[in-house]
Formats: sequence, C-alpha cells, structure tokens
Amino acid sequence: MRATMQISTFLIRDEAFAIHSLLVEEYFRPLPITKVPGSNSRIDGLVNIRGRTAVVINMRRCFEIPQRESSAPGEMILLETSLGLVDEAREMGLYAFDEPIVLNVDSVSQIHHLVDEEIHPAPPHVNQPFVDGVIRVQDKFFTLISIQRLIETVLQPETQETI
Repeated sequence: MRATMQISTFLIRDEAFAIHSLLVEEYFRPLPITKVPGSNSRIDGLVNIRGRTAVVINMRRCFEIPQRESSAPGEMILLETSLGLVDEAREMGLYAFDEPIVLNVDSVSQIHHLVDEEIHPAPPHVNQPFVDGVIRVQDKFFTLISIQRLIETVLQPETQETI
C-alpha cells in the first residue's frame, strides 16, 4: 500500500512552495502587523488572531526574494500549534510549535493529494536548511518546506560571540 498525503501550496513571486496540510490551521487575508524591534529580519512582527498573539514569518525574506510592492496584500497561513496537531500528524512525525505561527506569503494556491514516491530530495545546490525536498505535481514543481526546521532556523535566538 502506498502512503498518501496532502500538501498545501502557496506562491512567492512565481515560485511554488508546499507544506503538509496537516500543519495548516487556516488561511486568511493579511492582518495588521505590530513590528518587534530587534527581532530576526525574517520576522515581520506579531498579529492578533481572535485573541491569540502569533509571530509572523516573512517567507520572502526566508528565501531572500525581494519584497513585493506595498500595494500587493498577500495572504497569511496560520500553522497548527502542538495542542491542535491531530494524531495522524503526530504519527507522521510532523512538528508544530507551542505558540501560533503565521507564514506571510504572496498567495495560497491549492491542496494536492500525492504519494510518497512524488517527493524527491532537495537538489544539492539548495542551501536553505528548511527545504525538505521537491514535489512534482503534473508539470509543476513545488519546494517542500520542513516547518520544524523553518521555525528552528527563524525563531532560535541568535548567539553572540563574547570577547
């Protein structure tokens, strides 16, 4: 029996990305963001989602893609928290952070069903630690993102050398 999974896809500029659908709580239009001075440059700030404070990760900055024009609103993806993660996701070894995390993307595409055989390792030239691999769906390729490594990379405090 072949293992199947669902991926949620989104776009940044003309590039297509994917994450496991079990890690997505909801999609929504952008909310006002409160900047946090001194935070990692890949963090846009904080948003209030129905009384919950969530960190907003700017996916363009994660992939070093120039910022979009301010008139282009984009979309946001709220990730599941560890408390909201379903048993199936836990059994698959998927990771969720304890606090709400939002991905700031250009647009949300769609959900695809695929089998494990459609996931290929990341090409050797990719230097982002949070890229899990590449997925081919029909004639389109998607970069699969490891949410665990993304969160660890972006939200880990940067260490400073002492003299």
